Amino acid sequence: MIEFPEQGIPGTLVRYTEGGGEPVELDACGPVALSSGSRLVYVLDATGAEGDEGDGEAFDTDALAAALARLPSDAFVVADLAGTTDAMVRAIAGQRALRTLVLAGDFTDEGVAALGGMPGLTDLVLESPRFTGAGLAALTGSETAASLDSLVLSEATAFRPEHLRALTEAPHLASLTFDGMPAGHDLAGAVLAHLPQLAEVSVAERPGHALDPAVLERLLAAGLCVNGISAPPENAALFAGAAAEAAMPSAAGQDDEDEDGEDDEEAPEERGVLRELVTEDELERLLAGPVPVLVGLTAPWCGPCAFLMPVLEDAVEARGAALTGVKADVDRAAWAQERFGVLGVPTVLLLREGREVFRFSGAATRRQVEGWLTTAGLPAGTGR
Repeated sequence: MIEFPEQGIPGTLVRYTEGGGEPVELDACGPVALSSGSRLVYVLDATGAEGDEGDGEAFDTDALAAALARLPSDAFVVADLAGTTDAMVRAIAGQRALRTLVLAGDFTDEGVAALGGMPGLTDLVLESPRFTGAGLAALTGSETAASLDSLVLSEATAFRPEHLRALTEAPHLASLTFDGMPAGHDLAGAVLAHLPQLAEVSVAERPGHALDPAVLERLLAAGLCVNGISAPPENAALFAGAAAEAAMPSAAGQDDEDEDGEDDEEAPEERGVLRELVTEDELERLLAGPVPVLVGLTAPWCGPCAFLMPVLEDAVEARGAALTGVKADVDRAAWAQERFGVLGVPTVLLLREGREVFRFSGAATRRQVEGWLTTAGLPAGTGR
């Protein structure tokens, strides 16, 4: 039983049950009962609090912070707070059961320094123009640093890259995301200090600021997955430009369109161009041949896969005999995930003579896929 103030607190409270069941929205007031396996998610938009401009409800943020601080330490597993102040950050820091924490607002390093007591926190998102990163030093050696898997810094325009090094001892920090921030060689150096545990970096600079391919080349050459694409170090220079393009909107500032100019709204049907792999022996036979093999790892429950597989079919078909395309349903061919070290789908790999040329994960547009294959020496029309 979680006891909320009788007068309630603003925001949205959702109860969900791990392993199934529909989420249920609740009133954050009085006693809230939790059955075995059920958890609470708390979402708040305080951007309009105390008469400020915004869409949130007007209320006293200090009073809210005091109410949050009085809650049991295991009230929430997810908290998403917009319009966050330092007082609110310090209050939510008492939630030791949090797994995901999203903070957006005008908080400072002083507030972030209070976040060290969260032994289950795996995902942390920080968005504040006043956050410099100095507060990360207070997390060194903390319970939070010991559990953190993913850190996202968004629109933290005052952030100084050298402060990122404070988390180099975080043993599980595998993913870093920088959104709407300058990404230069100083940031790349701070990121590389997190090797070898770091595996993935996402970089999206401010609008109007082009990504520096030289920076991405450094990250790719270190073996990192950058903006969903990775390549062996010897191919880092080739794919740095492709990775930079993949991280930016199309030249028109819109998603790719069909040839008739209409957006893709429904996933096109697959046409059987990609051969289905079931056993690893089938893949070995293909890799022993002279033709490069494009491997798509997919699953029937994966929405992005339904859009991506027809894109891969078009790419393979356009290259005729110069490229073989296959797909593996990870539910039926679990060996594929283990062989390629893949945690999620869709993931696509290009293999030549048994060696990996590049890979990307997540959804990708036709323009991106074509660009990566062309960079790999397989322009459309080859082999016809």
